[in-house]
Amino acid sequence: MQMRSVNFNEVEATTEGSTYQQLPAGAYVCSIMAMEDFADKEYVRMMVDIIQGEHANYFSDKFYNDKPWSHSIVLSYKDKALGMLKGRLQTIAGCNPGFDPEAAWNAGNLNMFVGKAVGVVFRAEEYLDKKTGEFKLGSPRPDRMCLLTDLMDPKNADPLPKTLKDDVKRQMLKDAGFSPVLDKSGGAAPQVDLYADDVPF
Repeated sequence: MQMRSVNFNEVEATTEGSTYQQLPAGAYVCSIMAMEDFADKEYVRMMVDIIQGEHANYFSDKFYNDKPWSHSIVLSYKDKALGMLKGRLQTIAGCNPGFDPEAAWNAGNLNMFVGKAVGVVFRAEEYLDKKTGEFKLGSPRPDRMCLLTDLMDPKNADPLPKTLKDDVKRQMLKDAGFSPVLDKSGGAAPQVDLYADDVPF
């Protein structure tokens, strides 16, 4: 059998890795996939995945198997965080009529949360690229929960990026070996310090 010819005029060229589609920032209907308790640190890691729309099952890709931070929300039960925990449990209750998250929590039955729906707002976070010394926006991560009826609220549907404060940026640049200099817009204007104390020449 002869190899078929291809009309390359009708084909758009791509390169390896170019088919990856970053999740757009916004609010999504998610399902709670797992609840893992870290009792020594007093928090539960709630893993979620998108279950509706064109990005459904986005985090089921093997790529995310070892990246729980990319699709999880921390539910801290330290004394100072109990107000936030109660608010988040109430959001889960509001998304799942008839389910009592507080009772399930106090019974230690975290498995009851699995499969429950919740609105999750994903937004980009600023980070330091340690190779270039530039501050960039990373892939959107879970930032907060919301009711399913509030997905289209502008603050949820189009969330502003989570940016770093200037003093934090300066410290990060210093720790990474760059001169802690910012330009007028608050962006990084780092220069490698070739004469830092830890350089052996």
